[in-house]
Amino acid sequence: MFVIGLAGGSGSGKSVVTAFFGSRNIPTFDCDAVYHELISRKCALTISLARLFGDGILQPDGSINRRALADIVFADEEKRLALNRITHEHVLTAMRDWLQSEEKKGYSVAVVDAPLLFESGFDRDCDVSVAVTAPAEVRIRRIIDRDGITRKQAIERISVQIPDEELTKRADFVIRNESDVANVERQFNYIMDKIEERRKKK
Repeated sequence: MFVIGLAGGSGSGKSVVTAFFGSRNIPTFDCDAVYHELISRKCALTISLARLFGDGILQPDGSINRRALADIVFADEEKRLALNRITHEHVLTAMRDWLQSEEKKGYSVAVVDAPLLFESGFDRDCDVSVAVTAPAEVRIRRIIDRDGITRKQAIERISVQIPDEELTKRADFVIRNESDVANVERQFNYIMDKIEERRKKK
């Protein structure tokens, strides 16, 4: 299985690139979606989080109250990092199980969509990495439009994520999502040609 890691901060427009992978019948593991699914029910992850942050973050059904958890971790950097450590462990396990399952289905290439690809260490499970970037103002506007939050909240969200400059240095390939979709698709197609060359050499 050849694994492509896809990284990009909030508002970068990774979903556009994910759709292009889908058009090529390449399955994608969405780390954020898996995380949200895990905390929506009582499981090993929610139990671990409650032990660390207290039962006040739990809903009556054992799922996580996302607002209560966010209020705790975004006010304390050490707690945010602790949340990431615990979360990454559980999502990584799910990711590895998923990759094995997709390989058994006959897929030879798969994508891991991980906003924190490098911070989490998930990139070590990938053969190649692609980062999606966009100008700060574009990202802020997208986040506000998408999530209905204030400009201040959008900026705070971006501020705790790895800067695009760092992403660009660490990724094998970069897609700059700052204009129209056609431009993004041209970059995507060029990068996929390069990735296919690498895959054949593996």
